[in-house]
Amino acid sequence: NEKKLFIEILPPFWATGWAYLLYAILAILLFYYLLSNYHKRQQNKKEKEIYESKIEFFTNVVHEIKTPLTLIKGPVENLMEKEFDTPDIKEDIACLDRNTNRLMSLVSQLLDFRQTEIKGFSLYFAKINVKEILRETFLSFKILAKKRNLDYQVVTPSNDVYALADAEALRKIFSNLISNAVKYADKKVLITLLAVEKNSDNFIIEFENDGFLITRALEETIFKPFHRLKEAHNQKGTGIGLTLETSLSELHTGRLYMRFTRNPVNILSLQLPFNAEQSNIEC
Repeated sequence: NEKKLFIEILPPFWATGWAYLLYAILAILLFYYLLSNYHKRQQNKKEKEIYESKIEFFTNVVHEIKTPLTLIKGPVENLMEKEFDTPDIKEDIACLDRNTNRLMSLVSQLLDFRQTEIKGFSLYFAKINVKEILRETFLSFKILAKKRNLDYQVVTPSNDVYALADAEALRKIFSNLISNAVKYADKKVLITLLAVEKNSDNFIIEFENDGFLITRALEETIFKPFHRLKEAHNQKGTGIGLTLETSLSELHTGRLYMRFTRNPVNILSLQLPFNAEQSNIEC
C-alpha cells in the first residue's frame, strides 16, 4: 500500500507577497521623501540666493545715496538756521528737513541691518539708565503721535533701571519699536517698562498698539526680513525693522517676541538682561 504526504514549506514572513508589497511601498515613500527633500533644499537655496541678492542690492543702493544725501543735509541745516529771513518758505524748509532726516534714518537702518547680517556689528557695553533712554525716545515721537490724535503714554517704575548695554543699540531698538507702534496704531499707543521682580536677571519693556491685530499665525513671520503685512501696504517702510531689532536684541542675549492676551491689541515684548558677560563685544 502506498501513501502520499504533501508538505508545503511556507516562506518566512520577510519573503511573503505582503512583505514585498510593504517593501515596495516603503521604497516609494523613501523615493518621495528624498525627492521632496531635494526640492526643498533647492528651494531654500534659491530663496537664500534671492535674499542675499536683495541684501546686496539694498547695500549698494544705500552706499550710492549716502554721499549725496549727506551733502544735501548740510545746506538744509543752513537754511533752517536762516529761515527767519524767509518766513514764506518756513514750512517748505521744515518739510525738507523732516524728509531728509527720514532718509538718513532709513540709510542708517539699512546699513545696521547689513552689519548684523554679516556679523560685523560692534556693541560697546556700559552701565546706562534704561528708563531715561526710553523716556527720551518716547518724547521724540510725541509730536507725531499728537498729529495722529493718538492716546500716547509711557509707564515706568518710580525707581531708575540700570543695565549693562549698548546705549546706541538700545536707542535704535526703542526708536524703531515706538515708530512702528505709532505708525500702525488706530487710537492708542502704550509703552511700559515693567517693574523689575526681585532677583530677576532681566527687564521687560512692552510696546502696545491697537492697530491691525497680528494673529498667532503671523507670530514668526513678522520677524522675517522684507515681510510686510498686506493690511499695512499704504504705510512706508523697508520690511527690515523688526528683523534689525531682533538681531540687536539677540546680540544683547535678549529676545523680542509677541505677547498675546485676550485684549484686541498688539504687544511686542522686549526682554533684555541687566548684565553682559563682557564690557564690549564685536559680533
